[in-house]
Order: sequence, then structure tokens, then C-alpha cells
Amino acid sequence: MAGISVREFKASCAKALREKAITETPELEARLLIEKVTHLSQVEQILHAEQLLDPNELLALEKLLSERLGARPMAYILGQKEFYGRPFFVDERVLIPRPDTETLVEVALSCARREDRELSIVDVCTGSGCVGITLACELGYDVLLSDISEDALKVARANAISLVGHALPTIQGNLLSPLTDKYDIIVSNPPYLTREWCDLVSDDVKREPRLALEGLDSDGLRLIRTLVGQSAEHLRDGGALMLECDYRQVAEVRQIMVASGFSQIQSVCDLAGKERVVWGIHKCLNN
Repeated sequence: MAGISVREFKASCAKALREKAITETPELEARLLIEKVTHLSQVEQILHAEQLLDPNELLALEKLLSERLGARPMAYILGQKEFYGRPFFVDERVLIPRPDTETLVEVALSCARREDRELSIVDVCTGSGCVGITLACELGYDVLLSDISEDALKVARANAISLVGHALPTIQGNLLSPLTDKYDIIVSNPPYLTREWCDLVSDDVKREPRLALEGLDSDGLRLIRTLVGQSAEHLRDGGALMLECDYRQVAEVRQIMVASGFSQIQSVCDLAGKERVVWGIHKCLNN
């Protein structure tokens, strides 16, 4: 039996992905799968298009294609996802970083860079660590990473060592409940989807941890309500709370923050022009 070339597998892989309607970029995903197994870059795949895949490569590629056709996210298959220009290791223990969340990073960086000092920052619901680790890389000082999931923190610790060059402090617990200190900035991309929204997401998103997606209560805002209330007790005077949420929740999140004593509340749009981040300043009443 004749072997299968890089070109032939790429074409058949893209065709299978297209027919299953599993992705809007079947050619790109076919190339990435081949690159993962053969280590051939995009250019090398063109230059060596007629190169035959050896039996082990073909077996590995067929396995990965089967996983993708079963709606396993590409980021989990590849073992990484780029965020703010850096490759973050990801697997089924954590939510896959999204470009929309880079808006949260931009807001936090803008706020932190106004101060000519090292701020105390905690990233709550850190998951892969993409927000907190990016802030640490960009600002040049440590950020505390917090999550309820020890499995998620293991991923975040690995990413910190890889990207920052050393371990960042981590703490496990439900939102801010394990913390005793006060901070200059509390930043979070918490679970905020409603149960109905979780049920309607695509099959590959359903493969991500529901713990990192569903925000509880009918409006998906139970965790945000708790976090906002806790933040009022864990922010220094003039400290900032920055939250990612769905654009349909922005008005309610603003009201929640007002009720907890936050002021100068603003919302910031993501790359798609939808309101994505709500943030505000907390002033201590006894100051």
C-alpha cells in the first residue's frame, strides 16, 4: 500500500473537518495538526508537500483528527493557546484563554502603569493564569494567582515558571475567602454564564470545565455578586476591581458594584465592540 503524503493528508483532514462543520478554519487546523506531529512548519509543509508520512506519524495524526472530529478543542489537542502574544499551556483542567479577555488585561495594565510603584494585585479565578501571568510579565513584578481548583492552579504554576521564569504566589480557595490582605487591584474573569447559556454553547466549549463557565443563579451573577462584596473588604482605599462579564450583564454588574460602594464605574468594549469589562474604584468610608 502506497504511503500518504503531507499534501494528501492535509487535504483529507481539511475535508473531514469541513464536512463535520467542526470549525470555520479547516485548512488551518489541518496544518496545525500536521505541525504538531511532524514538526514541519507552514513553509516546510509547502516545500515538502509530497513527503510521505511514516506509519507512526499517520497513526498519530489519525488519532488527533478523530479527537477533533469528536469536538475536542484544538487548544487542548495542541496543548497550548496564545494569549497576549505568549503561549499558555492548557488542558482539560482549565478554560481556554480567549482574545476578549485581553481587554481585561489592558484595563488592568492601564490602571497599574499610572502608579510609579509596585502594586499588590490578585487575579481571582485565574485558571490557566493567563491574566495574572500576563500582568506579571508586562509589569515586571509578581501577581498573586487564586482559584478554587487545585488542578487549575497546577496549570497556572507551570505557566508562570515557563513564562515569568519563576513561580508566582498562588492560593486555593473560593474567590477571596482565603485571603486576609488588602490589594491595590483585584482582577477577575470569573464564571458568569447562565445555565441556559452553558447548555447552548458549541460542542467544543462544552468540553471545557463547567466550573469555569457557569456563574450560578438565573442571571449567572451569583459569583460576581459574592466577589464584588468580598472585594469591598479586600481593597485598599482607592483600590480597583476589574471584572469580565457578558455584554448582557453589564448594567446589572454596574448596579452590583454601586451597591457595594464602588464609584467611577466604567465599562470597556472588547475587540468585537461589545461591553466586556466593568471596573470601578472603592473608597473606604472610614478614611
